[in-house]
Amino acid sequence: MNPSTIQTKKLIKKLYRNSESHKGDFGHVLVVAGNIGYGGAALLSSKAAMRSGAGLVSLATRSEHLQAALSFSPEVMTKPVDSGQALENYLDLPNVICLGPGLGKDYWSEQMMFKSLESAYKNKTPILIDADGLNLLPEFTKKLPLPKKIVLTPHIGEAARLLNTSKEVIKKNKISAVRKISKKYNSVVVLKSHETLICRGDKIYVCNKGNPGMATAGMGDVLSGMISGFIAQKLSLLDAASLAVDLHAQAGDSYLENNNQQSLVATDIIDLLSSVIYE
Repeated sequence: MNPSTIQTKKLIKKLYRNSESHKGDFGHVLVVAGNIGYGGAALLSSKAAMRSGAGLVSLATRSEHLQAALSFSPEVMTKPVDSGQALENYLDLPNVICLGPGLGKDYWSEQMMFKSLESAYKNKTPILIDADGLNLLPEFTKKLPLPKKIVLTPHIGEAARLLNTSKEVIKKNKISAVRKISKKYNSVVVLKSHETLICRGDKIYVCNKGNPGMATAGMGDVLSGMISGFIAQKLSLLDAASLAVDLHAQAGDSYLENNNQQSLVATDIIDLLSSVIYE
């Protein structure tokens, strides 16, 4: 089966808000992210979730990032979390968890991973896993049952690790690879590349938009926040992932109307979301 084109306008209509809406109608994202030295990833994801329309966004991150987070996005409720026990206080709040941006690979990241996966499984909370969360996932599947509602957002290298194979094998047949990951982890999968694939079982969408200027730090963090924000607004996991991928790419292309590829950075995508979501 060949990949389908994303029906962006149809999906945007699902985000309609009536005049009696309040913030509780549009969900609560909990971003669990940002180890020491990687706080920017956490800030980008949480602000992107907010800009995508989530009613509430909380950020659970290292206490070292508290002041920066408040300055970067005061709308986000930032929680200093330096242990798994501290994270437990916030895991009953969200209707979607965004796990992994800037997570790192140490004892703290393992605690964040364990508690988030455990809570998502127990509470049936949708969870998106990105970045180092993906690198830790294969080992954690030996310790915990996977949540029933899960989105994975690997690039080529992370996809290779999820399937215990090489990047060359993934590149040779990306459609086969994205299907295998989806089946193995019973998940929606966003395989990020110059031609991004979004898959759930046998259903695959493709996005050919975007440009080489988007090959820069933080772009994946923004995308993860966007997907989580749309899940919070009750889009299905596949619809949320597909819409976010398309709008993320559109924002990148929109930037080039008045600028060059070399100057494009992740915060530009966040700033342009308001113009592409409802255009």
